[in-house]
Amino acid sequence: MSQDIREVTAVSMPPAGRWELDPAHSSAEFVARHVLTKARGRFGTLSGTIDLAEQPEDSSVEVEIDAASISTGVQQRDDHLRSPDFLDVERYPKLTFKSTSVRPTGGSRFELVGDLTIKDITNEVVLDAEYLGWQQDPFGNTVASFSAKTEIEREDWDMSWNVAIESGGLLVGKKVEIEIEAEAQHKPA
Repeated sequence: MSQDIREVTAVSMPPAGRWELDPAHSSAEFVARHVLTKARGRFGTLSGTIDLAEQPEDSSVEVEIDAASISTGVQQRDDHLRSPDFLDVERYPKLTFKSTSVRPTGGSRFELVGDLTIKDITNEVVLDAEYLGWQQDPFGNTVASFSAKTEIEREDWDMSWNVAIESGGLLVGKKVEIEIEAEAQHKPA
């Protein structure tokens, strides 16, 4: 393993090449306001690849999420989120992200810029991301880990359903925080 170690701006980088997300150790979660509290949820099925270049800023990421795998722990709410009011999973079964650039911001932190497509509507998002390190797992796989987060306006993806509350405000907040935890396995050529 030591011959593969390379440092970029004093950060030990994993080997360049193709990395595949490990769905058992990766998650896409979200938080949105519901009246005054925060409602949390996650997508249970995702896949993707990271093509890690010799220079990190030349790297790219592609992720696909099964829209129907959304879960908040409340069946009625999950069914509503799958409906045409929100994700419309019958017509648009996948959410996708494809990076367009990687911008190092210091140390192990970087901005991951890319196109997020929901309901066939694509908008640019910027994820505040962090590279957490790499190592061999107990099964001999080389793995690397990353965290990322961003905030989106759900109406930008035609998810504007809401109900006014008698005391003021709306039932569902317009902003959604997204948090990603990713572990990827190196797939040598």
